[in-house]
Parts: sequence; C-alpha cells; structure tokens
Amino acid sequence: MTAPTLKEGIGLPLIESAGGLVCNHNHHILLMFKRGRWDMPKGRIEPDASREDSALREVQEETGLKIDRLHIKTKLPSTWHTTRHQNIRYLKRTHWYLMEYDGDDDDTAPQVDEGIIECRWVHLSDLPGYRELLRARVNYVIDFWHENLAYVPRT
Repeated sequence: MTAPTLKEGIGLPLIESAGGLVCNHNHHILLMFKRGRWDMPKGRIEPDASREDSALREVQEETGLKIDRLHIKTKLPSTWHTTRHQNIRYLKRTHWYLMEYDGDDDDTAPQVDEGIIECRWVHLSDLPGYRELLRARVNYVIDFWHENLAYVPRT
C-alpha cells in the first residue's frame, strides 16, 4: 500500500509558486517586508511558464530589480504551507531558487499594490536581527543556503 501524498493527505487544492533567495556582490541577501513579516519574493507559476521563469519574473515584479541582472545559480528546497484565497483554503508549494544579482545594493522598487512596503539588502552578519520576523519556511530556506551554499566561491 502506497502512502498518500501531502496533497492527498490534506485534501486541499494545490497552488504552486516560485521565488528566489537573491544574493549580490556584497554578500547581501534581499528581503522584503510584507504584512508585518520579512519574506523573500515569490509568486504563482503561470500555466504556460516554467518554474525558473516564474521565479525570475516574480523577483523582478516584487522588488524592481532588473531581470537581465538576475541569474539562477541552483535549486533550493521547496516549502509547503496552507493559505487562503477568496475564503478557500489551499495547499501551497513554493519552489525556491538561489539567484545571483549582478550588482551591489542597488535600488529596489517594492510592489506596493501586493502589500510589499520595503525591500532591504541584508548582510549575513545582520541576519540574526531579522530572524524573529521571518516566516518559518523562509528561515528554513535561508538556513539551508547558509549552511550549504553561502560560502561556495562564486563562478
């Protein structure tokens, strides 16, 4: 007997999204402040788009970074959570990608109509000050990156 999948076990409709952990030349990562929490840019995968293209598009839309200066380096672990949209509960899977931004602490343009009020470049040494207001799933992705990929030389 095969165990049910997470989607089958929870019994909710599935939404898939994609996003990025964006690093720059200063070893800073980009966080955004939305609904009282620090988060990373992400959004729904369009039916005709790949996960990677969706992740790049969402980072550009939510932060204002130039898409031609963003490059996916590798896949990161996916996360799962439940969410509500129009009073319907969904199971949401987010596919995360490590992205390199070819620039420094360049200006950003938060997507205010999506509830994003600030984008901020954060150095690793300052990250502990943000942990309390990071969602658990974002902490998980950042921890995975920090423990496994943050100190790999850039190519």
